[in-house]
Amino acid sequence: MALIELLLGRPSPEAVVRDYGPQVLRQLKRIFGPRADVDDVYQAVFVEVIRSLPSFAGRSQLKTWVHRITLNVAYQEMRLSYRSKGGTELDEEALSLSAEGDPETSAVSRQELEILYAALEELDPKKRIAVVLHDIEDKPLREVAEILGRPLQTVASQVRSGRAELAARVAGHRGSVSRLPAQREGGGR
Repeated sequence: MALIELLLGRPSPEAVVRDYGPQVLRQLKRIFGPRADVDDVYQAVFVEVIRSLPSFAGRSQLKTWVHRITLNVAYQEMRLSYRSKGGTELDEEALSLSAEGDPETSAVSRQELEILYAALEELDPKKRIAVVLHDIEDKPLREVAEILGRPLQTVASQVRSGRAELAARVAGHRGSVSRLPAQREGGGR
């Protein structure tokens, strides 16, 4: 495969999946939350990458090009499922990330992750991607604007508005959870 890459001046599909697969999966889990069905979106990203690879002109770095395709596919998926009433299920990887420390802290962390991703799912897809890229992936606003192909002020506005909506939704989710008697102080009926 390395010979094909060398002769054609572009990477093989196998090399692209091998080199960028972990990065794409990590980014999708940040955008959609640690849900099991991210695998379908991951697959759709690489179907599009492989389909478009022959037309890759090299005007940008391959990493940037794959990143952009990932965001476009994620955005399309979010638009299709926008405001759907499905639940957010955390996978084992997310649970292991929150399971460090004592069991009580782990339970609180898991609940906080569930609240965060439930609130993120309710955001408008454009705001959601902007917030995830800026606040979760720690990318500067200029880089987010470049990645998304939007003006800097538009992205700044989407992040600001998205944060405000997210804070309100998280507070609303926390309020509804704290009102459930079975979940307070480990008790229940």
